[in-house]
Amino acid sequence: MPKPIPPAQYSQIRPPNENYTYFEDKDHYPFVPDANTFALANAGWLSDFALLAYGDEGFIKDKFQRSGLTDAGFQIKFFSGDTTQCFVAHNAHFVVLAFRGTEIDNFMGAFEDWMGNFDFMLVDDESGGPVHRGFRKNLAEVWLDQNSVPGLKTYLGELLAPRTRTLWITGHSLGAALATLAAERCVRDGGFVVNGVYTFGSPRVGGPGFKQLYEASGLDSCTYRFVNNVDVCPLIPPGDEYAHVGQLKLIGPDGSLQENLTTAPDAGAPLPATTSAQQRSVRIFNLLGTRIGSVLEKIITPTIPAPFANHAPIYYASHVWNNL
Repeated sequence: MPKPIPPAQYSQIRPPNENYTYFEDKDHYPFVPDANTFALANAGWLSDFALLAYGDEGFIKDKFQRSGLTDAGFQIKFFSGDTTQCFVAHNAHFVVLAFRGTEIDNFMGAFEDWMGNFDFMLVDDESGGPVHRGFRKNLAEVWLDQNSVPGLKTYLGELLAPRTRTLWITGHSLGAALATLAAERCVRDGGFVVNGVYTFGSPRVGGPGFKQLYEASGLDSCTYRFVNNVDVCPLIPPGDEYAHVGQLKLIGPDGSLQENLTTAPDAGAPLPATTSAQQRSVRIFNLLGTRIGSVLEKIITPTIPAPFANHAPIYYASHVWNNL
């Protein structure tokens, strides 16, 4: 059964989307742990992991239980820094690292910060190529051990040491940027084999030098970068200092998946401005709370503009599953 596409209203698209059915078609489209090329079923699973990463620990555990993943043998471990949250889920066959992204109610502020060059500059990185300073700092919070608490590098090393599991990395928005940096870190610093990196609505992460090194590592051929129609986030940071990595998978206006593209049709388009409608919708919920805000929203029906609404992770997940 196709997943419903919610209207572009704040109450309907704000993650982690309590009413969304996670991993609904997992039995019809099982994950392929040993896939070495693009696998649409894996994209469906990973889009749900990326959406689920917006929940707190209780929410994520509940959805694992309800979807049957817990009974199927999946285990979860959570990692958190000052500004970074992610979780690692695994069974006997594969490991998924999923990073949390920028929440919809914070995206407008984050967008304006990025446009104002806040924490925006490229800095040298151990990868050998310049990367976004803020993204690099975010990943560092969870990569290494902190005060005797194992970080991602240690924990992933333990899971992957038997060489019976494959590694998959995903995230949406900021989480997509961190997934890209983590993939490079896994290969270079962890010595891990990364089977696939599936990102959704990713901003640009590094400069052309980072892109060249990412390609040389072999990661570019197993990195799949999903862009939903006119989502604004893949256009930022703007300018020639930054470059995308990975294979573009564009979701068209009708929800269909368009492959084998080199650039999105709007790659050179000017960045849109935030609108009063978007700001009003966010303020309703921040001031009145979700329950009252949802009722009022039905009355005044503020619609989130497409460049921002298209960024919602529920649209990525729903459209990917509907293409199966």
